[in-house]
Parts: sequence; structure tokens; C-alpha cells
Amino acid sequence: KGEWLFNKFLYLFNEGLLSLWRTKVPSIVSSLAISVSLIIVSITYSLYLNFEYMITDFKDSYKIEVFFNDDLSKKNCIESFNNILLINGIDKGQFIDKDMAANKFKREFQEDINDVIGRNPLPMSAIYDISKDSRDYNSIKSIVNEIEKNINVESISYEKDAMIQFDSLIKNILAFVFVISLLIILVAVFFVSNTILIIIYSKKRDIEILKLLGASNQFIKFPYYLEGIFQGIIGSLISLIILALFYNILEYLSLSNYIYLDSVNSTNMIVLNFSFGMLLGFLGSSKALSSYVKNW
Repeated sequence: KGEWLFNKFLYLFNEGLLSLWRTKVPSIVSSLAISVSLIIVSITYSLYLNFEYMITDFKDSYKIEVFFNDDLSKKNCIESFNNILLINGIDKGQFIDKDMAANKFKREFQEDINDVIGRNPLPMSAIYDISKDSRDYNSIKSIVNEIEKNINVESISYEKDAMIQFDSLIKNILAFVFVISLLIILVAVFFVSNTILIIIYSKKRDIEILKLLGASNQFIKFPYYLEGIFQGIIGSLISLIILALFYNILEYLSLSNYIYLDSVNSTNMIVLNFSFGMLLGFLGSSKALSSYVKNW
């Protein structure tokens, strides 16, 4: 029985390859459509990883600055500073007393605040870094609301408008990437489906004979599934070759210094291309078979 199953699989495998060879031109077109889709998806994936790096770098600058009431002692301010450090979402902080604030003023304006005004009116304050998992506007707003509950806090400063605009930009870019990827998938599936349909129509008589001989639906369909997968594999190989050439061109032109190419793992890219390519081929075959051979 094992030998019979192996021979059966070998027959179906050969049928899939032979169908691919018999319809060379449509199959090449389908494979090219898949390869173009995979190239665009791969570049989109690489850009997304680069975008994540840029987001991380930008959000590292997110900070909350807290100013304490001017009539508080340094001891009370430090106590409030430590209480705020315990708030969920705060990573670390730096306490700034009056002397440090005066030195900061002098560095920025090249003037001594005591000479200009005759005293130091600058309040004690603190600058807090935000945890990585809390660097979005809603989380930061929640942190600010918690800080405002501290009666020793006079005012809070943070880049509210910039955060809102940046979060909105991220959502729009991700939505755009999703729509583009979906359209690419649909186009690739359409090409593969049409190619498989051409093969089915050209082999209608053979299919009817197999049916009369008692062949099951799955036995008849299996070579077409394989052919779609083969087209996906060929498309994956083409896309990987083109992506490798593109990468070498970037390296040659020294443009890789401006792009986080190290963020793109080559193994992940190969797995992504082959997995996604075979999936597109299989989906195209499934669409063709489900649409036109329901009565088998």
C-alpha cells in the first residue's frame, strides 16, 4: 500500500510539472506576476521595518517635564519626584533643583539669571522618560492625568500636538501599506487563477475520462494545486534574485548607510518570499477550481 501511495503521489507530482511545461507562456506570466507582487511586498516589509526604527528613534525623545510649586522645600519636591517615578509608564527621571535650573539657563542664554533678575525665580522641576510600551498619545495622556493628581505639581509640559500628529501619521501609513498589499495579492491570485483555468479548459476531455474511471475530485484537482504552488516557487526565486541585485546596487552606491538594511533579516526574507509565493499560487489554483469545477 505504501508503494501504491508513493506511485500515486509521483504521478500527480509529474502531472503538475507537465502541465506547467505545456503552458509555458501563461505560467511564466503568472510567475512574473507573483514575483512582482513578492518584490513589492518585500520592499514594503523592509520599509515597514525601517519605519519602525525611525519611530523608535523619534519616540525616544518623548519626555514629560514637571514643574513643582515654587513654595515647596527641596525635600518635598524630591519626595514628589520619587512618587511620580512609581507611576506605571514612567521609565526614569531626572530631578532639577534651582541651582541646576540656573546652570541650564546660563548654558542656553549665556546669562546668569541671578545677575539679570537679582535672584533665582526658576522652579524646581523634573524630566521623565517614558517606557517603550507607553510611547503613544493615549498612554502619555493617562500618565499626565496621574501626575496632575499630585498636589505639589504646578504645571506639566509635553509635546501634545506633535504626539497626536505623529500617531495619526503612523496609522495612515499602516493603513496605506495594508491596502497596497491587499491589492497586490488580489492581482497575483487573478493571474494564477486565469492560468489554471486555461489549463483546465485545455484538459476538459482528460478530466472527464478520469472521472469516468472513478477518480476522486481531490485526485483530479491535486495536480492543479501543485501547478499553482510551482508557479509560486518560480515567482519566489525570481523575486529573491531581483531583491539580491537591488541590495547589491544599494551597497555599491553606498545608499545602505541611509537605510536600515541590517534590520531586514535575509533568512526571514527568504522564508517570507517562498511561503507567500506558494500561498499566492495555491490561492490562485483554489479560486480557479472552486469557481469552475464545482460539479466534479
